[in-house]
Amino acid sequence: MGIFASRWFRLAVSLGLLTAVVWLADWRSIWSVLREVDGRWVWCAFMLGLLDRAVLTYRWQVLLDVRGLDLRFAKLLRLQLAANLLGSFLPSSLGVDAIRIAALCRSGLPATEVVATTLLDRASIVVGTLVFGSITMLALAGTRLPANLFLSVLLATGAVVAVCLVALLPGVRKWGGASLLPWLPARIRDRVAEVARATLAYRHEPAKLLWISAVTVAIFMIRLCFAKMVVLACGADVAFMDLMLVIPILWIVMMLPITVGGIGLQEAGYVALMGVFGITPAIAVSMSIIEHVVNRAVSLPGAFFLGDVIGATSPDASP
Repeated sequence: MGIFASRWFRLAVSLGLLTAVVWLADWRSIWSVLREVDGRWVWCAFMLGLLDRAVLTYRWQVLLDVRGLDLRFAKLLRLQLAANLLGSFLPSSLGVDAIRIAALCRSGLPATEVVATTLLDRASIVVGTLVFGSITMLALAGTRLPANLFLSVLLATGAVVAVCLVALLPGVRKWGGASLLPWLPARIRDRVAEVARATLAYRHEPAKLLWISAVTVAIFMIRLCFAKMVVLACGADVAFMDLMLVIPILWIVMMLPITVGGIGLQEAGYVALMGVFGITPAIAVSMSIIEHVVNRAVSLPGAFFLGDVIGATSPDASP
């Protein structure tokens, strides 16, 4: 019952936010912008979306390889696209991770390593987004952003980074194992401990983690270029440096699992943040619609690979 209530709540929030922003922007104005969309920039955004998926997959492959799971890039890309397609209907990116984990475990790979790697993959993106957003705000914001928004992002980033650093302390890990694990059901206690150990083992691979950090920054730059293409497709123009200020904040907002597929929340975020630079609500909503369509179009080839995440397959590891 609780799960269904949560789904209905997210659907209600999505519809409520979407109705509010469409009313604010006026659907006739939105339609007027969409009719004039420049398809050349949409195509560029589509190609950048494909590049984003490819680099994300490469990043995942590197993390898996560190733990001795040597899988071919093509196999992982198929799983990534199929998971993204199914995940586009879920309220959180964690749904995509659950699909990826299930697919690799079903193919016979060790569950502990798969869970640890995939969770680290997602967690590092989240932390990286917060840090990247905070850095761009500190460097570029000036007085253009509301002080409460500025402070909220910085505090959230500081809290998350502090928790990550504290978790690395031997005394804290020992306390957690002795005080928190006993509260878990016996049947999952050992598995949680194993996943935690496998995740913490990455701290012994500083060179790999540094490379992953560089790849993560590359992903952020690709996504900023994607946003620039979407702006140009709608006949507007926002300086790239300005996009570096507001788009990472939108990414942070989109982490909130309160809507279905980000619908409604993304539109509201675009209206609020792009308004800082004089972009009208109609153009902001149009940008969000284009982003939804392009991102789902990028994942559409995943329909051909649904068998990889639904059916049982054998491991496709490199020799």
